[in-house]
Amino acid sequence: MAVSNIEKQQAKLEKLNDKIKQEKKKIDQRLGHEIIKDAELNYSNLDQGTIKELSSKFVTYLNENSNAKQTNDYATNQSNEQGTEFNQHQG
Repeated sequence: MAVSNIEKQQAKLEKLNDKIKQEKKKIDQRLGHEIIKDAELNYSNLDQGTIKELSSKFVTYLNENSNAKQTNDYATNQSNEQGTEFNQHQG
């Protein structure tokens, strides 16, 4: 009885993993399509090397903006904390 339940759960888990893989693939395809469309890239110019180069540039851009945002958020938080400390000392 217990083995049967485990096998059923394992089958459900495998189906769920397959569904997750399919959803990730759909997202990959949609993201790629949107980038190609919005950047007005020509499919005939997208060989493997160009795709890797563009991907690398895109990742660099995202990382730089993410780091800049994190730095900005940190500075804002520090400023807010100092303002809070100042206001507490005033009271």
